[in-house]
Formats: sequence, C-alpha cells, structure tokens
Amino acid sequence: MGEKYNEILIAFKNNGCRITEQRKSLLSIILNNPSCSCKELYYIAKKSDDKIGRATVYRTVRSLEDLGFIQYKNIVLC
Repeated sequence: MGEKYNEILIAFKNNGCRITEQRKSLLSIILNNPSCSCKELYYIAKKSDDKIGRATVYRTVRSLEDLGFIQYKNIVLC
C-alpha cells in the first residue's frame, strides 16, 4: 500500500489538491477496502473520524477517479 499511497499523494499535490489529514486517512481506508462503495467507505471513515463528511468521501473518490486511480462504479484500484 505504501508505494500506491505515496503515488496518489504526489498526484494530488501536482494537481493542486490539498493534502489534509482527513484525505490521508480516507486514502488509507480506500486502499485497504478497494471493493467498498462510497457509502461503505463513509461509514468506515466515520468510525475513525466522526468529523468526516459524506462530501469529503465523495470528493476524494471523484478526485481519484479523475486522476485515473480508480473506477468509480466499483471502486476498483487501477
């Protein structure tokens, strides 16, 4: 997971995305649960950080999709 995690963080940074603690946490959750839906990812993330919102999850997933790291329909890591 470490190499892909760092690759994604660099891509976020290169595309002007902020690298927040919530985004880092969410990225780890996505990498550890690659077949989960956005809704499932939200509930997992909410357990570790009750301040994380649905919009953060969906925006992060959308950013990952735009950067070509996942396919949104199935949350499949590329």
